[in-house]
Formats: sequence, C-alpha cells, structure tokens
Amino acid sequence: MVSSTPPSSHATVGKPDRSPIWVQILVLLALLTLELLLSLVMGRISWNETDVLPLARHFADPTWVAEDWYLNQPAGYRFLFQVIFGNMAAAWGFLATSIVGRFSCYSLFATGIVLLGRKLGLTTPFLLLAISLFLYGGCRELFVNCGSQQGAIANEWMVGGLEAKALAYSVFPLAIWLLLEGQYYGMALLMGLMTSLHVLVGGWVFLATIGWLLLNRKFSSEKPWHWGVIGLIYLGASLFAIQPVLNQLTSPAVTGVIQPSAIYVFLRLPHHLNPLSWASERWIRPIVLLILFTMSVTLIRRTQKADRQLGTLTSEQDASIGLAQFTLMALVPFVLGLIIAPVDTQGQLLQYYPFRLGDVMLPLSTGLLLSSVLQRSFTGQTQKIVLILCIVLLSVVFSTRTVNFFNQAVALREFPGKTQDIDATRRDFYTWIRNNTPTDAQIISPPVKWIDFTWLTERATIAKFKFLPQTKLGIINWYERLGDLGGIGSTWATIQPTQDNREEIEDQLTEGYNRLTTDQVIALMDKYQATYFATVRKHRLDLPIAHRNSDYVLYAKPTGM
Repeated sequence: MVSSTPPSSHATVGKPDRSPIWVQILVLLALLTLELLLSLVMGRISWNETDVLPLARHFADPTWVAEDWYLNQPAGYRFLFQVIFGNMAAAWGFLATSIVGRFSCYSLFATGIVLLGRKLGLTTPFLLLAISLFLYGGCRELFVNCGSQQGAIANEWMVGGLEAKALAYSVFPLAIWLLLEGQYYGMALLMGLMTSLHVLVGGWVFLATIGWLLLNRKFSSEKPWHWGVIGLIYLGASLFAIQPVLNQLTSPAVTGVIQPSAIYVFLRLPHHLNPLSWASERWIRPIVLLILFTMSVTLIRRTQKADRQLGTLTSEQDASIGLAQFTLMALVPFVLGLIIAPVDTQGQLLQYYPFRLGDVMLPLSTGLLLSSVLQRSFTGQTQKIVLILCIVLLSVVFSTRTVNFFNQAVALREFPGKTQDIDATRRDFYTWIRNNTPTDAQIISPPVKWIDFTWLTERATIAKFKFLPQTKLGIINWYERLGDLGGIGSTWATIQPTQDNREEIEDQLTEGYNRLTTDQVIALMDKYQATYFATVRKHRLDLPIAHRNSDYVLYAKPTGM
C-alpha cells in the first residue's frame, strides 16, 4: 500500500542496489545504443550530420570540394569538433565517423548519468525508468522517432546525432555530478571543456551553475579566492570558445533588407528560438513536466523535513534538492526569453538560445526526481508490484528497440538509402555526376531538397535552406543566394513573428526553382560560375543535356558562353 505519511528516505524498492557501476553503465549504454546509434545516420531530419560532418571533412582536407561556398565558411564555435572528427571523416567516411562519434558520446553520457543516479540513490530499474521518461516522454506516436524529442518544447536534445553540441552535452551529467559532490574545480574544468566544444551549451550551463553556487550557502561562505580559481579553470578550459565569442561581439553590422539575427531566429530557426510561433498544443508537455517536477520536489522536501526531525537525513535527499535548484537556475533564461520575445523583433537576444538548457534540463531532472520519489514512496507488497511493473515496462522498451535496431542495421547495408531519403534513381544520378563532371565544377541544385548533394556528388553547389552559416555576412549571403535560386530576388521572405512558416518558405523556394526559365538559369550560371544545372526531369529548359535518367536531368552551360 502507499504510505499515508511522508516516505522515509530508507524505504526503497527491494534491497539496496549493489550492482557494480560498470554494469549500470553498460545497461544504460545498451538502451541509448539500441534507441539512437543507428537512428537516421546522415539523415534528412532530426539530426544535423549532413551539415556538420561535411564541414568537418572539408576543414581537415580543404581540397575536398574546395569550391563549395558553404563548406568554406569559418569553423567558428565548431573548431574543436572539426579538429576531432574532420580527419576521421576523411579517412573512414561519414557512416563510420557518425557511429564511432555517437557511441563515444553515449558512453560519456551514460557514465555521467549513472554517477548522477547513484548520487540520487536510484537503483538500476528506476534509473532506466528515468532515462526512458526522458527519451520517450515527448513521443507523439509510440516509439516512432522518439529519441530526438527530448526537449520540453523548443526541440532541443542532449543525446542523439553527432555534432558539437552532442559532444558538449555528453560530459554534462559528469559536470553536474561533480557539482553535487562539491568537486567544484573538476566541475569548472568540464564546463570549460563544454564551452570549448559548444559555446552556448557550455556558457548557459556555467551561468546556471553560478546562480546555483550563489544560492548555496555552504559555498557562498567560502573564501573569495575559490571563486577566482573556479573562474580561471573555466576560462582556461574554454579557450577555444574565446575567439568565436569575440568575433560575434565585434563583427561589424551588416546592412541589408533584413537583419542577420532576424533571418536566424524568425526564418530559419523559429522552432528553437521564437516562442511566439510555437503552437498552443506544444505547451501541454512543459506544463505537465512542471507539474510533475513541482510535485516531486514537494514530496522530497516533505521527506527531507521529516527525516531531519528524526535525525535520518541522507545525502541523496540533499542531492535531489541540489538537482532541483540547478534546474530552476536553468529555467531562468528560459523565462527571460519568454519575456523578451514580444519586444525582440529583430532577434538580437533570442539568437543566443535562451531556451536551450532549460528545455532539456526540465525533462531530464523531472524523470530523475520522479523516479526517486516513486522508488521511495511505496511500502510492503506495493514495492514488489512497482518493481515488477518497472521491469515489464523496461523489457518492452528493450525488446522493441532491439527489433528496431536490427532493422536499422539491415537498412544500412544500402547506405545511403531510404533512411537517408535517397532513392536508387537519385543515387545513380549523383554517381554519374561524381564520375563524369570536373572535380572543380560548380553545379546549381535545388535550394531546399537534395541536402545530401554535396557529400554524395563531391561537387560544389550554391546554397541549401538547411545549411545556415554562423556569421552575419554569411547569413546575408545565404539569404541572397536562396532568393536567386528561387527566382524571387532579395526580398523573398518577410518576418512573421507569430508564425513558423518554414514549410511555406521551402515550398516557395522549391516551386520558384522549378519554374526558372532558360534565361534565368543562364544568368545564375554566369553569376556563380556554374557549369551545370541539376533539376527534376519535368523541368524543361532549352539547354544542352549532360545527363538524364527517369526522374532527373543535368543541364550543361552552352559552349561559348
């Protein structure tokens, strides 16, 4: 039965978990691997590997697709990521690099989560329950592409594909564990490393940590030099982030028909950055999470108060409250972002991702704290029933994910294929281009679709809607190039602060590209020094045909022009 009094911290389900730490890590790593390792590798949706891995390879080998405009963008905050994975991508290919990189991130993440779970006193079944809630709590359909839906509302994720933020988040649980352990110097080192890997992930985490330390009476009473040492360690470890930050803050303003920050926030990334455009039904999940989070913290505090009176207070309770306090600090920029959104009409502040950390911290900590409460809230026969239910649920998860993992592995035998949204006809079309056009050829390709064009043809192209540069000038050039490709000039999109109209923009660009006339295509070839124009076969132009198949055609620039 459920206890009518605040549960004792010593009332746990079954016997204390004596599993070796390496066993817990392996079990959690198995869950992450089955769910995420082969999910949409170099795919069109969810992850960004088609963006960041070609950039990394070009960074390591500038002769690879040397003429491509986007691949020649500055490394910026991705510098360390490109150093680590660029040569790997050049030597092993994108598939192997993605799998090895993902598995490395999952291993670090699982290690940190296990240490954090042990700090909270979670047994293995309830730790797995917590992470399952984190991974699957945002599912709109049962176990259908759920692993990427980790955030509360702003589409953020911690663990999944391979990119700079995935590396940064992989050490995040370790940093929080060190924070709760009071190992502040090690914590500062890891948070600095996170910032070097991804300046906004590490930066927001460190700011939340400063708030947490200020609230912590034990630390705030320490000598001032402790703050200085922590700051120096953090700055030293975040060395690779300093130059990108300075470049962003000191780069001159770019004049144009639209501000780069407005393009970034309202045109390209409103699903991450513009809360005014988020559909009303999307707010159900964060509201439910807040309710569960509040209930969990309230019950933990009641237990903490009762055990303090009995003299049985445990470190697990203090750690749970510490995690809750850090979550509240992570939600501060989230709330501030909601406040400034109606007045930040150019996205000058929203472009710095104020919702990022809180969006994933709320689901993660809610899962951990709720599992902790469930573990301690049942007595007698109910304990066994709860444990059995957890085991049954986890068995279903592991079984379904094992079958899915096997199917994904089989599908990768045809990499790239359907998982990457590539059919045989387009793959053959790409192969012909790679084998029969000059390596330095500039090829005009659709502005929205075919995001795999560059890495599969190994030929330069003009621009893609998905691939947004990170500099002010680069963003303006991206905007102008897409306008040219869509045949709609330099004012092809208007800011709509209360709408996420990416689909309409993509349709507009695609339809405009497919309506380009022969004269417009020749003008584009002249402007961008292109020698070929790739399109669907039904797009008929009065130009020489270099190659065509049943679905696609490659037009060549007329000789003598």
